[in-house]
Amino acid sequence: MQRENLKEWMPELGLSRSLFAEAIGTAVFVLAAAGAGSAFGAFGGIVGGAQAALAPGFTLVVLMLVFGPVSQGHFNPAVSLGMALAGRFPKNRVLPYAAAQITGALGAGLILRILLRSSVLGVSGTQMNPLAALILEILLTFWLQWVYLSVTEKEVPPLNAALALGFTVAATVFWAGPLSGACMNPARALGPALAAWEFSNVWLFLLGPVLGSALAAFAYGRYQNLSIR
Repeated sequence: MQRENLKEWMPELGLSRSLFAEAIGTAVFVLAAAGAGSAFGAFGGIVGGAQAALAPGFTLVVLMLVFGPVSQGHFNPAVSLGMALAGRFPKNRVLPYAAAQITGALGAGLILRILLRSSVLGVSGTQMNPLAALILEILLTFWLQWVYLSVTEKEVPPLNAALALGFTVAATVFWAGPLSGACMNPARALGPALAAWEFSNVWLFLLGPVLGSALAAFAYGRYQNLSIR
């Protein structure tokens, strides 16, 4: 069910402030998501997989609390698209949001490249067959978008929404990270890829999340219209 008044759930704070929040937030998120796995790969460590999953999950919790009231806290072009398709976000803000998110992700990719002195660490990749990885990215992003749509209802407390989204990202990366990479975010994939100028299989990390979010928006709309008999 689409909201009749967007101002009920998204305060009118101005586009420029929202874009700044999305750019900074996406940069911080990509530094955590790409940086955790990159640091382990470059320098080793005790935890590894847990580190790569918990870092973006915990970071998203904080980012949602800090920037959620300003921009909704997407930090992901696919999420912005899904929210717009579901009637939760102005459609004319999708492209500006995507540009801000990719800019922030590129900045994070450049920072990682300089700090780690490597042109490949942080770039999304997969060991799976590309088609299988694409399907998994669609499914993972479908679930992430579904959670976004569920917890951004106005009656859900902000802390609960932030925890649900952070735990979703962490749990997904825990089990699916070794398979498809569990990217679920075109900006997270494209930023480090541009910084490294390495685009192997990057298409599946762009296409998969977009399809997954679009499908989730459609399915969630049908789900809300179901009546209990």
